[in-house]
Amino acid sequence: MKLVLSVRWVVWAAHGVGVAGAGILLWAFSFPGYAVFVAAGGLAVLGVAALLWVVGAQLSYGSGRTWPWWLPIAPVMAVVVLALLVTGVPLRARWALSRAAFETVVAEMPASTAATRFDRVDAPATIGGYRIISAYLVPGGVVFYEAHGAFFDDAGFAYLPGGPSPTLGNGSFESPTFRPLGGGWYRWTASW
Repeated sequence: MKLVLSVRWVVWAAHGVGVAGAGILLWAFSFPGYAVFVAAGGLAVLGVAALLWVVGAQLSYGSGRTWPWWLPIAPVMAVVVLALLVTGVPLRARWALSRAAFETVVAEMPASTAATRFDRVDAPATIGGYRIISAYLVPGGVVFYEAHGAFFDDAGFAYLPGGPSPTLGNGSFESPTFRPLGGGWYRWTASW
């Protein structure tokens, strides 16, 4: 009886810790860049979950159960999380929840045709689910810098209805890479 209780505890702990680690990892990839330290924390938590899962499997095998019902849950969960990460679902889902707030902010800004290069403009510190550290009117749109960046680079969102132009790269906005989010919106990363 005591062994069965310990197997249950280890199994539930493995799955609970696994869900927490998956949530942290998905959150880390919901930024326009990548929250590297958050992702590393999520991977560490997932490592603990994997260790608990292996211990639970060994305890279950030791008690005579060679194929317990819970055994495939963690591998299936890992495949689902990996598929979500590869397809960019965390960023797209969080962006979908934040897009209307960004569009409201852009509608209240001056016309971007007046921008000379990178003209700083006031923006709320939080837009939707993202923390914004600065915003700039640029020829053809607006560029928002998100607080978490992309490890050693900057990252954020841009509203460029005519698409990004090569003139956006300058001395402080070096080699920007834009990835479309739809409707003239882009996520970007750039060196500083």
